[in-house]
Amino acid sequence: SPTNTMASLRKFSLCLTALAVLFLIAGGAKKKTGAKKDVAVKLEGKVKQLMDWSYRKPVINLNGDRFREYVKSAPRNYSVIVMFTALQQQRQCQVCRQAKEEYDIVANSWRSSGDYSSRIFFTMVDFDEGPDVFQAVRGVCVCHVVLVAVYLFFDDR
Repeated sequence: SPTNTMASLRKFSLCLTALAVLFLIAGGAKKKTGAKKDVAVKLEGKVKQLMDWSYRKPVINLNGDRFREYVKSAPRNYSVIVMFTALQQQRQCQVCRQAKEEYDIVANSWRSSGDYSSRIFFTMVDFDEGPDVFQAVRGVCVCHVVLVAVYLFFDDR
């Protein structure tokens, strides 16, 4: 029913906001000292690219290659909130469309806040743009949001 859907979307929005607030309270991970120059240059390039994309659109669309480069691989001194979805018309996922609208609101709010920085990014992987990502991240279903914090890393399986 529409009432249940709206209540679910409100809970979804509150959960995203809570994730962002928890990350800010936790303060992220400590920076490692003595990092090699090439690692620092690579990290700087990744953050600059993410910031450029984030300035254009608050939610960064990722395909499989971008997911592996900016979410899964080191170095990374930032956290990423990833929404897994299926928005193509043939998928007919109405909940995905509604959840995306709420996700966009939260991402816009983050970008407009005084706390906006290069430490957290909102991203989205659509099933049709990155089916390999859905296979690699076992257990993640469509219309699911995951926080990949700076101190968490994927294993190589």
